[in-house]
Amino acid sequence: MPLQKDLQPKNNSAASFFPVSANSANNKYDWDTVVGFFIKALHNLELEKSIKNLDDFKLLCKTRLTNKLDGEPFWHIIEKMYFDNHQILNIAPEMQALKVLNPESSNTGDERLTTLLVNLMGSMQLNKPPSVHLNFLEKEIKAVFDSPQVTRVSKKTPKQHMPYLPYLSELFQKDLHFLVSHPEHFLQNIKSFLKLYGFLYTAQLSLNIKGWAKEPSVKDCYFILDSEKASKERTKLQLHGHKQVIEATYALFPYLALNESLQDTKDVVLPFWQLFTELTAADIDALNNYAANFHEDRKLIEKLQPASSISDALTILAKLFTEQFKKGSTRETAFNNFVKATRETLIRPFEQGRKRAGSYLVLNQDYLLLLTNITIGKRDKIRLHELLKEFQSRGVFFDKSSEVCLVELFERMGNVERMSDSGDAVYVRKTI
Repeated sequence: MPLQKDLQPKNNSAASFFPVSANSANNKYDWDTVVGFFIKALHNLELEKSIKNLDDFKLLCKTRLTNKLDGEPFWHIIEKMYFDNHQILNIAPEMQALKVLNPESSNTGDERLTTLLVNLMGSMQLNKPPSVHLNFLEKEIKAVFDSPQVTRVSKKTPKQHMPYLPYLSELFQKDLHFLVSHPEHFLQNIKSFLKLYGFLYTAQLSLNIKGWAKEPSVKDCYFILDSEKASKERTKLQLHGHKQVIEATYALFPYLALNESLQDTKDVVLPFWQLFTELTAADIDALNNYAANFHEDRKLIEKLQPASSISDALTILAKLFTEQFKKGSTRETAFNNFVKATRETLIRPFEQGRKRAGSYLVLNQDYLLLLTNITIGKRDKIRLHELLKEFQSRGVFFDKSSEVCLVELFERMGNVERMSDSGDAVYVRKTI
């Protein structure tokens, strides 16, 4: 039975499907640390507790290499090449795990954000890392990293919830598979890749969250390129762009907190839309009682009428959960903390103010190339209109003006082939 046996009002939490907290002190995030945690999960790695920092790892490397390189004089060169500038982390993708040698020093926000990304990854794990081209020194350092003194296979099985956005989770896994098959490109882009999907998840979750009566689907979300001019006359950008996403995020906390409150979080928590399909008429009384208790506990003023269907019961509860955060309420600060941190951490890298034209969702050239490469994937090239459809399936839409700028940019970069003047005969190639 999906519902908790004894539904009672409790503290609001969105933790099962979103990383942001209502407590501002817990909303500190470092994307480099998130990369380290994510790499550990991807490769199913645990770092030995005796290795507390990079100096401990460096000492193991020094011992191994000085025994093979005629003593210590050569070590100083190696130290300068790999350790002084942290190039040690870039020898192989899995060595990015060394960024979190001391998990106790990380923020809880980093771990929550990693959990979101790991849930997108599903059951995907790399038991055998892709091969990388290494010189003699790098092979020796990598051998130290792979030794039982440093790493071991993790025996922990992280608790995973069913994906709230199944279609996006599938694309994340597909794109990640492609990215890890190109280790050098992976190293250069893994942080940007995680930031990009962090935004796409946030935007699409926000745009789908009120539609819990059916499974989520991709929603229009329009961007511009950072190299083009913005204009208030571009209707799609105004109706389905930045403003739409920001306004939609206001529903995240109430709806996710409601979903969480209805289920036992010790078990696998269902997405709200799936919970709805699992509930039956036998649950209506429990939901009505919960609504009455919640209404009294939060001292809400909206009149309460008993529901006669599951849909009506959840609609009433959604209104109550939203009302508890209204302006002037005791929970307004918690709500504002959640909204602010969501924007600062997950949306800000993709928003840009264009003075009198307003704010827009923007893709710079680096993110555009990353998106282009992962969507083309294993193919050498695809038609432009197919590429745009691939973008849209991930939640990135462009209007006609942006499409023109996009082709011009690709032509300057030299990764466009025109078979004729027809738009259908324009092909776009990967840049890797």
